[in-house]
Amino acid sequence: MATLSLVIIPSKVLSDGTHKIRIRVAHNSETRFITTNIIVHENEFQNGKIVRRPDKDFLNTKLQQQFNLYFKRYMELEYTDSLTCAQLIKMITNPQSGERHRKFEDIVEEYLSQIDEDEREKTHKLYRLATNKFMLFVGPGSLMEHITPIRINQYILYLVKSKLSNTTINIYITLLKVVINYAIKMKYVNYDIDPFITAKIPPSRKRETQITVEELKVIRDTDFDHYNLNVIRDIFMLTYYLAGMNLVDILAYDFRSDEISYIRKKTRNTKDRELTISFTIPEEAKPIIKKYMNKNTGKIIFGKYKNYVSCYNLLARKIKLLGKAVGIKHDFTLYSARKSFVQHGYDLGIPLSTLEYCIGQSMKEDRPIFNYVSIMKKHADKAIREILDNLK
Repeated sequence: MATLSLVIIPSKVLSDGTHKIRIRVAHNSETRFITTNIIVHENEFQNGKIVRRPDKDFLNTKLQQQFNLYFKRYMELEYTDSLTCAQLIKMITNPQSGERHRKFEDIVEEYLSQIDEDEREKTHKLYRLATNKFMLFVGPGSLMEHITPIRINQYILYLVKSKLSNTTINIYITLLKVVINYAIKMKYVNYDIDPFITAKIPPSRKRETQITVEELKVIRDTDFDHYNLNVIRDIFMLTYYLAGMNLVDILAYDFRSDEISYIRKKTRNTKDRELTISFTIPEEAKPIIKKYMNKNTGKIIFGKYKNYVSCYNLLARKIKLLGKAVGIKHDFTLYSARKSFVQHGYDLGIPLSTLEYCIGQSMKEDRPIFNYVSIMKKHADKAIREILDNLK
């Protein structure tokens, strides 16, 4: 049986002479320590208790609560004899499904720990921004049970008064919903009334980012004087030719084949049934692929812009100049390629279900027709060919 105790380690003294209190875990002839955030001087800690401090009662209560939580988790575990001490510590320091009275910031950390920060850097950063904004509003230590319809409405008003755009407010609320829904699924909290039931979220401005077929032809056929604009044009056109394939997926793909088969990185590991997108690489895309592809790896490197971050920064700084150079006056981003592909296909009468498959969008499987049909590679090839033939 494991034993847990509160200790300080003299050899782990901090630079200012203080010590962090630790929970000592002895199990299966091993000893490991869980570090708390409570710091004391050595003479202020005796026999597992904080002494000689005016705030000792408060700190001892806080320390005991943390100790009791880990001990309770340990007692609820089965077959602990088969665990190493390190494994035991990992299990008791990670919350169990169904635990109640969890802090919002703890739920955030748990949720974000499942998002690969290196692979999904933008997503991770956006969640961090959105959740930090909410924590700034509610303050530290707020329990999930404290998130009520009134508090959500107060938060939305706070965002509006912060002079954030409606689009940003929508994104922040959407990501907050994701975190709260995660907590509900894990049974950390149960709401009798949906916290968002009366939420009045300001409508986002609908941006017209798609371009016409004629504008796309101008981008395709223009040879720019500046190196950067030519690279941006190639990224934009390749995105369009590959059915709105995201830049992060383009850079990760091995193009040493005439076919593409991939799962969008944006939706990978987020759905019960991941959608694999498959289609033949159209002839229009092959010259761009050949121009930038590393023959040894099949990966595309856009000249001196050798990774996603450098390409993203280039697009953020310069893509509006590309739009301006060809006479586009409305909003214009790399997303315009993806959106225009769908719009042009829709204008040609291609079924939305096929277009959804081509771009890897979640097909609405609750539509009854999906009980009878399946969208396959041959449908995607036909649709892409029709859209690209429209550019001739």
